[in-house]
Amino acid sequence: MDSKELIKKAAWVRMEVLESTVSGGKGHIGGTYSCTDILVALYYGKILRFKLDNPGWEDRDRFILSKGHASLALFAIFKDMGIISPGLYETYGKNGGLGGQVDISLPGIETNTGSLGHSIGIAAGMALAAKMDSRDYYAYTMIGDAELFEGSVWEALMFGSQHKLNNLVVIIDRNRLSVMETIDDDNSVFMNFGRKLELFGWNYLELDGHNMDEILAVLGMVKLSDKPSIVMANTVKGKGVSFMENKANWHHGVPTKEQVEIARKELSSQWV
Repeated sequence: MDSKELIKKAAWVRMEVLESTVSGGKGHIGGTYSCTDILVALYYGKILRFKLDNPGWEDRDRFILSKGHASLALFAIFKDMGIISPGLYETYGKNGGLGGQVDISLPGIETNTGSLGHSIGIAAGMALAAKMDSRDYYAYTMIGDAELFEGSVWEALMFGSQHKLNNLVVIIDRNRLSVMETIDDDNSVFMNFGRKLELFGWNYLELDGHNMDEILAVLGMVKLSDKPSIVMANTVKGKGVSFMENKANWHHGVPTKEQVEIARKELSSQWV
C-alpha cells in the first residue's frame, strides 16, 4: 500500500474501533486513535516482517503492543488480514470474548499486556535471543508516554544498550495525556529526552505520528542503526474525531448516539 491507501486504511480501522466500542459498550478510544496510524504502517506498510499463513514463523519480527488498551485497533487489523475470524472479532465486550487488552491466546500476539513497564524488557530479551540464535528478526514494542515513569523501563533501556541490540525498536505514543493528566515537555522525564536517550546509548528519532510518509520513512531508517532505536511519535489522543481530540475524558468511554453520528461522518470523509 502507498501512503494514501494507508491513510484510508487507518480511517477504516478507526471506524471499526468506534463501532466495536459502541456494540461492546466499552473501549479506550482516545489512546487507540493516537496510535492507529503507526499500527497501520507497521502491519500494512511492510515494516514488520511476518507470514499471514504462519503466525509462529521463527523469523518473524516480534511486536508487543505494551499499551494493550489500544487492542481494538489491533483486533480490527487482525480481522482484516484474516489472522482472527470475523466471528471472534464480534465477541468483543461479551463474556468469554475479546477483552480490553491483548493476550497470548490469540494468534499474532507475542505476550500478554496490561501491566505496564515490562514490554521493553521482554522485547529486549527477544532481540537478544535473535542475536544468540544468529537470526535476523527485529523486536518492536509500542509504549505509552506515561509508561516512561516506570523504573523497569529505564533498566531495560540500559540492558538494550549494554548488549548492543540494534534489532530492538521502541516506539513511544507521545499523546501527552495519561488518563486524566497532561504530561508536558517540561516534565522531568521529558526534558532533554533525546539527549538522555543518546547518553543511554540509543539511536533517538522523532516523527509526526499522524504523517504516514514520515512514519514509513523513519521506521525504515531504524534498520540502518548500529544501536537500539527509540522513536518518539508525537500524536494526538482521539485523533480523527474532532470532539475527542486532545480530550483526556476520552481515555475510556462510549459516545452517545449523537456523538456516534458525528464520529461516523468525520471518519467516513477520511477514507473516500
